[in-house]
Amino acid sequence: MVINVTVLLVVAAFWAFTFIFLKIEERTITPITIMFGRAIIAFFALFAASLILKKDLLSYTKDWWKFFVFALLGITAIWIGLAFGQEYVSAGVASVIVTTTPLLTFVILVFILREEPFSILGTAGLLIGAFGIMLVIGISKIMDGGATLKGVLLIFGGFVSFTINGIIVGKWAKDIDPVITSTWFLFFASIILGALAFTFESPMTLPWTEATIASELALGLFCTGAGYFGYYFILHREGTYFSSFIFYFIPIFGMLAGYLLLHEKVVFSQIIGVVAIIGGVYLVNWAKVRKVKS
Repeated sequence: MVINVTVLLVVAAFWAFTFIFLKIEERTITPITIMFGRAIIAFFALFAASLILKKDLLSYTKDWWKFFVFALLGITAIWIGLAFGQEYVSAGVASVIVTTTPLLTFVILVFILREEPFSILGTAGLLIGAFGIMLVIGISKIMDGGATLKGVLLIFGGFVSFTINGIIVGKWAKDIDPVITSTWFLFFASIILGALAFTFESPMTLPWTEATIASELALGLFCTGAGYFGYYFILHREGTYFSSFIFYFIPIFGMLAGYLLLHEKVVFSQIIGVVAIIGGVYLVNWAKVRKVKS
């Protein structure tokens, strides 16, 4: 259990630091190029891990179209939304929007697909979590409809795509080794993002510095490659419920890192908002908690 908890906390920290490294790079590097570099570095890292673990990647070439869809929804859409959206919001605020994933999953499975039973506690958790997100972003900034709202909508749109992808992956790839799935869709994501980067940006002529190169390597190797690998490690060892605790820690680590490293302002209402979000996500997962205990 100590190993599982340690891995969970490390993965949450890696994913929270995604927003820090993005902020560092976006000072001089264009958004799509950042994500292209992140994808290709992560792909080679997971490809190497697949070879070391002797995963049979070639046996799944017939499923290429599934991995292509995963690459579009689960990486390309969310990463582009995140890259452009974070130009308008702080790293701390961006990290909090991650928590919309379990909330959106509840909405889709309960109200749209009707694959999960309606729950009053879950619905209350959804409303509490949504209110907490509004507190973190700032209700006045949302009402103003300015740049902050634009950034939030871009990131939120990306996480809508990510949530839909997560549900599809659970249906289409439940019998495929997650390491194989991740390696394949990072392969296709590298191609898609590379094509977009070289079409709309000029990756080779950008002012790369030691700081941006280091941030890019950290994004690819740790936040993406090691993050995905660690997530699937605990997913296989402890299941979906335990791995969902990652979403409790990402906003805490993200806001703390933004405050300490980027000197972002954190107000009391945002702290209350984070607490509300964690409570809301817990209530949304309450039905799963009952199933696990029973």
